[in-house]
Amino acid sequence: MAGSILVLITKAPYGLEEAFAGLRLALATGVNGMKTSVLMVEDGVFNAVGSQRSEAVRMPSNIEATKELYDFDVPVYVVKEDMEARGVAESKLFDGLKVVPASLVRKLVAEHDLVTTF
Repeated sequence: MAGSILVLITKAPYGLEEAFAGLRLALATGVNGMKTSVLMVEDGVFNAVGSQRSEAVRMPSNIEATKELYDFDVPVYVVKEDMEARGVAESKLFDGLKVVPASLVRKLVAEHDLVTTF
């Protein structure tokens, strides 16, 4: 039985449901006591931008979905190089996220029993 899961968020926050679904999976596993971490990579780094306006597209807020994870000690990481490649400045992120170098991704994957991608 798996004791930990790393949820990779690779998709932008709105237009598709993948990112929100990944955040909800992370919440479900974290609430139930499984060691859970979230890693925003590639276009998934757009989920970390604090100026999102989910109400404009009539979608649930990925910011709120992410912040709910903090209540269950689920760390949320954002890959710095992917942010830079997409022009996302660290100053544009909302609070509570951990910006990490791409070199740390392999270590995060190795620390978890399961890895799932959204």
